[in-house]
Amino acid sequence: MTSEETLEQFNLRKTKIRIAVLDSLSQSAVAQSYSTMQNALHEFDRITLYRTLLTLTEYGLIHKAYEENGESFYARCFGCTGQLHNHEHLHLKCSSCGGVECVEISDQLKSSLAQLPFQEINISAKGACKACASA
Repeated sequence: MTSEETLEQFNLRKTKIRIAVLDSLSQSAVAQSYSTMQNALHEFDRITLYRTLLTLTEYGLIHKAYEENGESFYARCFGCTGQLHNHEHLHLKCSSCGGVECVEISDQLKSSLAQLPFQEINISAKGACKACASA
């Protein structure tokens, strides 16, 4: 599904910045930092980018994958809504390259967490990503 079709499905206006943010995150294998997106999407001002990220998060199209030292990292959501973000993975911040990637968790951990009455769970880890660990 294209970014335009996704926005239409969620009854959101198809603005250039919304399409650009969704395209950028959809094409990335790792979460992108706010500053990276700001540099890549330099034709848009920082306030418009920030508001776009808030709107897309609110509607369940993206999620904040990681936050450290005031820098937020965002990743694309698939199958989420504004009411339910369903992510069964942890976010790994690479201590070598600085990238943030989603890592699947075991079925045993998923079933253990499912038995607890959480409203929200955010699992983060630090260490070397696959690319840096094998280098």
